[in-house]
Amino acid sequence: GPLTSVLGRPLAFLLNGILRLSARRAGLGLVYHRIGERRLDPWHLMIDPETFAGQMETLARDWCPLSLADLVDGFERRRLPERAVAVTFDDGYADTLKIAAPILLEHEIPTTLFVAAELIDTAGPPWWDELATLLLEPARLPATLTLSSGNGNQWTIPPVGADERRSAANGLQPWEAEPGTRLHAFYEVWLALRALDAPTREAAFDEIADWADTPRASGRVLLTWEQLREFAALPDLGLGAHTLGHPHLPSCSLEEARAEIAGGADRLRGRLGVHVDQFAYPFGAWSPSVARLVADLGFSAAYTTDGSAISWSSSPHALPRVPAEGHAPAEFARLLGDLSGR
Repeated sequence: GPLTSVLGRPLAFLLNGILRLSARRAGLGLVYHRIGERRLDPWHLMIDPETFAGQMETLARDWCPLSLADLVDGFERRRLPERAVAVTFDDGYADTLKIAAPILLEHEIPTTLFVAAELIDTAGPPWWDELATLLLEPARLPATLTLSSGNGNQWTIPPVGADERRSAANGLQPWEAEPGTRLHAFYEVWLALRALDAPTREAAFDEIADWADTPRASGRVLLTWEQLREFAALPDLGLGAHTLGHPHLPSCSLEEARAEIAGGADRLRGRLGVHVDQFAYPFGAWSPSVARLVADLGFSAAYTTDGSAISWSSSPHALPRVPAEGHAPAEFARLLGDLSGR
């Protein structure tokens, strides 16, 4: 090839080997959120228990499941076993303890649960779940939504079409939705609400509930502090930081981001007495300046949801994870093989 003609065979062979080695995947990080029967789930974050159990069986049989601590240690020493994989959960939904933990223990798969501490203090569902209930469940809503909270945005809210229900069932993500559909309107409102601080967002939800003529959602879907303590006491199951209030960190000032990142870890340490040195970015959203801040605050590693394998050239404070929901075990095995280059 071209390298051989320029460099001669021995040097070209050596250089090709170096290039292959640097591109080689170090391992895989997987991220899950919820386990249960699929209900309203616009972000496709739910996986049913049978599928999850099949995936964990695949990992236990064909892969080398590691704790995040062992993954990071091996990554730093540039020595990881073949087919290294780490399992993580984000947000602290109650089914992580009730449904996932027994499956993880059965297959001896170490797992880290990333928790946004202030969400645990609230009794209702996370705001993104409440928005889905308010905007996606009713077949018909008033035609225009106007919010005085935040920047006074206005959106047209179309009826839900039959073809839209089919495309939602087929895995269409909100950012892929066609303009003029209910899902697209939902995504635009979600983007606007994500940019607000918590008190302003709460006021916006009061407005949306009034507009929809629907009561605010109630009922706990996240773990309690006592349940988090129970989860962290189980063998090879641990906790990581996910901020205080789950903000979009790249939109925060550095001072706000620092308070969120450090405060979330401090709250977990203070309430539960656990060791916390791993961090996951809310919404998977990060920037180089936020990653530097996470490193400066002493976290050994931090995780995105970029959907790729960890390579030896990855930054330890922007290690990618792969959302694994929605893959039957055979498809899951192919996905992991493709991502890891095997």
